[in-house]
Amino acid sequence: MAKLSRFFRAFVAGQTISDGRTVTPEMIDDVVATFNRETYSPRINIEHIAGFSPEPPFNGYGDVVAVKAQDDEFSIAGKSETRRALYVQVEANEQLVKLSTEGQKPYPSVELTPDYAGTGKIGLIGLAFTDTPASIGTQKLQFARTAPGTMFTASSEPVTIEFDAGTTGIADAIVAGFAKVAAMFNRTGDDEEKPKPQPKAANDNLDFGAFTQAISDAVAAAVKPAHDAIAATQAELATLKGQLEATPAGFSRPPATGASGQHLTDC
Repeated sequence: MAKLSRFFRAFVAGQTISDGRTVTPEMIDDVVATFNRETYSPRINIEHIAGFSPEPPFNGYGDVVAVKAQDDEFSIAGKSETRRALYVQVEANEQLVKLSTEGQKPYPSVELTPDYAGTGKIGLIGLAFTDTPASIGTQKLQFARTAPGTMFTASSEPVTIEFDAGTTGIADAIVAGFAKVAAMFNRTGDDEEKPKPQPKAANDNLDFGAFTQAISDAVAAAVKPAHDAIAATQAELATLKGQLEATPAGFSRPPATGASGQHLTDC
């Protein structure tokens, strides 16, 4: 099930984006102003590669569900500076949760469009997680998957995506509730370990009885027309034989008399 993260910083004003421009506070405010999950839900990917297959590693890793801007204090060259920063909140699937837990692909890199929905404002269209944000600039342009002019900017610091406890969905809560009830009814007075079932043979997935029956049914269905034709022919022959035997014999010519049977005239 998807997990909802806490807000984390994606990028700050002053960073250079892939087309050479520097991020301004106004750009960050544009992203917040144009973001609407109901209109467009930015997807999460790895290394800005949006694969065509639903199989890992270049499938979807979740969605950006909320953004916000705030002013953060940074220490730069020994001096304290206040800069505008964009924070995002994501709904991560199991793959992204696993990556975050293992510390893999820790750098967020946003995908921006300079003219979001024809508004003339900067808009967020995607979010990637990378290993080398400093060298992604030229490569990211190769994977621009929307309108010309799509820009990218990567965070210079890794982030750890933190998930709030108790953010599981309704389905998880229902499953957990049923599991608790089932555990109550299945609880016994002793905790004796049940004997482990013996492993089945390697061919336990084949039901020979069902297989034999299926073959028998198929053969019977295939030869049935021939059997029916033979039975019909036999019935017709039997009927014809009976009719012939019951038919009386026709006219029979008397035998020839021969020499001894000639009539002589008494003169």
